[in-house]
Order: sequence, then structure tokens, then C-alpha cells
Amino acid sequence: MNPKLLYSKYMAQELVRRYRTGDRDFSGVDLSNAYLYDFWLIDVNLSGANLEGASLGGTYLINSNLSHTNLEKAWLDSALLIGANLSNANLRNAKLLNVDLRSADLRGVDLTGADLSDAVLIETNLTDANLTDIKTTERTIFHQVTMPDGRIQNDLNRALSAEELLRRYGEGERNFQDKILHRVDLSGADLRDIDLSRSCLSYVNFSGACLETNLGLGRQLIFCDFKNARLSQPEDYRGVSFIYCDLRDSNLSGVDMSYSLFIRSNFLGAKNCLSGGLQGDLLFYETTWSNGEFIAGPINATEYWCGEIMEGEF
Repeated sequence: MNPKLLYSKYMAQELVRRYRTGDRDFSGVDLSNAYLYDFWLIDVNLSGANLEGASLGGTYLINSNLSHTNLEKAWLDSALLIGANLSNANLRNAKLLNVDLRSADLRGVDLTGADLSDAVLIETNLTDANLTDIKTTERTIFHQVTMPDGRIQNDLNRALSAEELLRRYGEGERNFQDKILHRVDLSGADLRDIDLSRSCLSYVNFSGACLETNLGLGRQLIFCDFKNARLSQPEDYRGVSFIYCDLRDSNLSGVDMSYSLFIRSNFLGAKNCLSGGLQGDLLFYETTWSNGEFIAGPINATEYWCGEIMEGEF
């Protein structure tokens, strides 16, 4: 094997080992061409690191520090970079397909030739960024984004206010696919049968709401408030990621959460958790379960409960 690739493989394995033991500071490390696909690197410090050509697709880099990092030609497809610091990073010709950059700091970043197909940029700061020859698609979202010249860009075609959504729902509309609901208050609303599949939902107040609805497979719910909400419904919540969500005292009767992911979410007092059965496993990271049990993770439910749920709630 090429000595450089062998070294990168060793460094990637060493980083993962150290991360699992609690280390978070990897500033200045050389991980060029490393393979870190689907890894957990939340809160990690990779400032000034060399990640040129690295494969980081699907990696959880929430709240990571990647300032002044070399990510030229890196693969970051479907990575979660929510709240990440990428200021002054080199992302020339990087693959950022379907990447989530909500609330990320990209001030002074070089995105020349980067592929942002289907990427989500909401409340992202692009002040003084270089966007020369970036690639986007119709599904790429720029909403409440600070652009390089300081102006705020909004997605007026897809973003909905609470008032607009409730008005249209009251008039009988139920299809709200591919919409953006960001920092809207829908507390106490009756939204049965609403279709929010493929929609971006962040900082939405659903507390006390009735959500017997279809969210669609693979949705990411970020900083949403579901306290006392009713989520039971004939569909399912399979493959949904609950990231920094509050589900305290919610009603989950009959909900199938197979393949779902919970990151820093709170289920304390939630009713009928997993009563809908599971066809696939769950994944937890720093989440409080309905009985008050704190699950540090990352770990899947089967491994964590060692078959206990299989005999009961599953």
C-alpha cells in the first residue's frame, strides 16, 4: 500500500479511538485522503487540520471546529455540519452534496468549484466567502443566509410563516411537501393529516400540537419543541433524526421509529415510547429516555438494552 495512504488509514483509526475515549482536540492533524465515512465527530476540534481529499460523507460533525482546515476536494456528502465553524477553511472543489450547514459559520471560506447540490444552508454565515463556480440545484436551500456581501438571502418560494401555513391548512390544503419551516410557532395547532415530507424543520414550536402526520423517511428535525405534542398517527416516523429536540411528555402511541436517530434529545415523561413496534434499530447519542435514563452513546438500542426491549417494548 502507498505509505501515505497507510499513514492516513492509521491516523483515521487513531482519531476514532481517541474520540471514543473522550478526546476532542485534533487540531493540526494530517488526515489527507483519510476514510472517515459515517463517523461520529460531534464537538471535535479539527482546526488547522489537513483533510484534503478525505472521505467524510455522512459524518456527524455537529458543532465541530474546522476553522482554517484544508478540505480541498474532500467528500462531505450528507454530512451534518450543523453549528460547525468552517471560517477561513479551504473547501475548493469539495463535494458537499446534501450536506446540512444550518447555523454554520463559513465566513471567509473558499468554496471555489464546490458542489452544493441539494445542500441545506439556513442561518449560515457566508460573509466574505468565495462562491466562484459553486454548483447548486433547485433543491439547494439558501434561507436567512448572510451572503458574502452582507445581504440576507431568503427562500421566498419555499419558506412558510406559521400564519401562512395555518391559513392554508384551514382552507383545506394538506400537502406541504418540500417547504421550509424555520423558527415558526405552531404550538397547540391541530395538524392532523398534514404532509410535511421532504420539508426542512428547525426551531419549530410544536408543543401541544396534534401531529398525526407524515414527516417522510429520513427527515431531520433540528431544535424542535414537541413537549406535550401528540405524534401518534397511522403512518410512521421511520428513519427520522431528532437532533436537539424536546419531546418531554409527548404522546408517541403507535409510532414506528425504526431506524431513527436521537442526538441530544429529551424524551423524559414521553408516553407509549416504542409502542408502535420496531422493524429496525434505533441509535442514541446523549439522549434522555422517557424514564429519565441518560444514554450517552453513540450506541444502538439493541446493544444498549441487551435484549431487554426485545422482550417487552419491541
